[in-house]
Amino acid sequence: MSNTMYMPQKAIAIYSVGLLGGSIGLALKNSGYKGKIIGLSSPASIKTAKSLGCIDEGYPYDALREIIKETDIIFLCSPIMAIIDSMKKLASMDLPENLIITDVGSTKKEICQIAKKVFPRHVHFIGGHPMAGSEKKGASASDPYLFQNAIYVLSPPTEKPADADVRLSRFLEKYLGCRHIFLKPETHDTIAATVSHVPHILAVALVNVAQNMEGRIPGTLQLAAGGFRDLTRIASSSYKMWHDIFLTNKKTIAPLLDQCIELLSSLKKKLADDALEEHFNNAFETRKKIPLHHKGFISPLCEILVLAKDQPGILASMTTLMAREHLNIKDIEVIKMREGEGGTIKMAFDTHDTARRAIETLVTNGFSAWERK
Repeated sequence: MSNTMYMPQKAIAIYSVGLLGGSIGLALKNSGYKGKIIGLSSPASIKTAKSLGCIDEGYPYDALREIIKETDIIFLCSPIMAIIDSMKKLASMDLPENLIITDVGSTKKEICQIAKKVFPRHVHFIGGHPMAGSEKKGASASDPYLFQNAIYVLSPPTEKPADADVRLSRFLEKYLGCRHIFLKPETHDTIAATVSHVPHILAVALVNVAQNMEGRIPGTLQLAAGGFRDLTRIASSSYKMWHDIFLTNKKTIAPLLDQCIELLSSLKKKLADDALEEHFNNAFETRKKIPLHHKGFISPLCEILVLAKDQPGILASMTTLMAREHLNIKDIEVIKMREGEGGTIKMAFDTHDTARRAIETLVTNGFSAWERK
């Protein structure tokens, strides 16, 4: 890879303009990227993406061979198996010198292995996984701020990130507002299996246990609110999306499920012996170490909670105070609200010092605010 190659000057191609592809295009345009953004997708997606301003030009998938000639970088934004198919199609084409190819797949090892086999040395592939998403689908759900403060995992083809990898990471941070981290493909997949893939399977199991009990004791599901609903929220995910994830990461997921089964058997014995306290205490202490306030695997923000009255302009008054003190809010969310009474607003900042200053400003101006531990 030439050290004189710059980040995209001519055009970026987005292969499959759905939620992630559309959001990448919209974020690039929203943050001032001056190059051309080309979308390759279905006619309906292209129409939607153009109407929303996600892309400058749109073409069907079979136009890839021509489009790639004028492209600096291509984002492969399909589901995992479709990403693999599109990589093989690209490998059969006359690819321009110094082309960067990257993807957004939720698993990395198989994708990166195939890339290493099929792509010529004059192009550069780097695996990618933006730790951001939405329950919504399609180009119509495109969000220019989807990647703000999210972790964008990059899996370089070599042990040490190459110059092109570093430039791509800086490009993504500049135009998407994300935070990058370099991980080996197998490391990424092991972490993802531990904190995402296995939990999805366990959530599905818990919901099915409750469904079986509903058959025996009608009304079980009606009472399955609160903690149960929170714990199993991810069980609502579409299997169509998860099929490719499980297919490409099952060798990592299976031994982790074995660990879960072994631990559950141990907990069953501890339950009989009234000896669960140690496990509860360990889980309590471990969970306190998990950041409450970030998107993705790492890079926590510092959160504060603010009590707010239910009245017009209350949120605007808070943000105005932050702006006046030049305190940059990285994330904001209404987490509790009761009509007529008020509720709690969560704000996130990049450092403890900024969060402390935000609290002091809010308290001085009559709000009740504290740092979330």
